[in-house]
Amino acid sequence: MIYLYGDSFVENEPAESLGMHDHERWYQMMSKIMNEDHENHGKCGEGCWTTMDKFHNHLYEGRFKEDSKFVIVLSGSYRIPWIDIINPQHDEKYNPPNKENRKNGLTPSSAYQDWLVEQEGRHEEAEYHYLPEEMYAIDQVYKTLNHEINRQNLKNVTYLKAISKYNNWPMVVFRVLSQSPDPFGNKCDDAERVKPIEDMVNDDNFLFWSYPLQDQSAKEWHDGFIRESGTINHFTHRNHVIFNNIICNHFMKTDLTEKWHEGFIRDVVNQEHRRDPNPDKLVDFIYH
Repeated sequence: MIYLYGDSFVENEPAESLGMHDHERWYQMMSKIMNEDHENHGKCGEGCWTTMDKFHNHLYEGRFKEDSKFVIVLSGSYRIPWIDIINPQHDEKYNPPNKENRKNGLTPSSAYQDWLVEQEGRHEEAEYHYLPEEMYAIDQVYKTLNHEINRQNLKNVTYLKAISKYNNWPMVVFRVLSQSPDPFGNKCDDAERVKPIEDMVNDDNFLFWSYPLQDQSAKEWHDGFIRESGTINHFTHRNHVIFNNIICNHFMKTDLTEKWHEGFIRDVVNQEHRRDPNPDKLVDFIYH
C-alpha cells in the first residue's frame, strides 16, 4: 500500500467541482504502473501541521506494514490549524451577512489568506469575519515564531527521513512553498538553505524533491502567473505524468523522464465556470 498525505496537490477532488473535464491523475497513474493500491489522505487547504498529525496518528495506531510506501506533500507552515478559529462558529457575531458563513468551519489556508489581506489593509477582501482577539492571536503567533515557522518543513523532512530509515520504508517528500519571501517580506537564498538537507537525506530509500510545487505549477503558464483556473491538483495532465514519473522512478528505480512541461498555457477563458454546479460549463485553456 502507498499512503498519500498533503493538501490540494494530493486530494482526489471531483473534477466537476473545478469546472474541468476529468483526466487520469498522478496517484492513479502511480498505482497503475506500480500495480499497487494507494490510500489518499490529502485535503485541500490543510497545512503541514495537519498533514503530519494524520501521518503520526496512522503511525501510532499501527496502520502501516513492513512493505508500506509513502508520498508526503508538505504544504505551507503558516497554515496553522487554529483550534477555536477553524472550528464551526454558530454565533451571529462570527457571521455577518457580508462575509462567508463560519457555521461549517474554515480551513487553515483560509485563516492564513485572510490574515494576509488584513495585514495589507484590504479588510473588505477577507473571506471570513474574525473577532479582534482572534486576529490578534494569529498575528502574535506569526510574528513571534516567524523564523521557526519558516524552518518547520525542513525539520519535518529530517524527521520523516528518520522514520523512513528506522522502518526501512520507501518515501518521497515534496514541499509546496519556498521559504523566500516569507509573509513579512524576509528573503533568503532558498536553494542554498535547502541543499544541505537535500544532500543529507536523499538516498535509495528516501527522496526529498526540494523544488517547490507551487513554483513548478506557476511555470505551466507562459508568464509564470497562475490564474484562478481549474487544474486538477494544480497541474495539467502532461505534468501529472511527470509528477508520477518522479515517484515511480524512486520506488521502482526506472528511468522515466522527469522534465516538467513549462510555459505552454497562454490564457484561460470561462474562468467564472470554476465550481459552477452546471457540469456543462467548463473552464477552457488556451495553449501555445
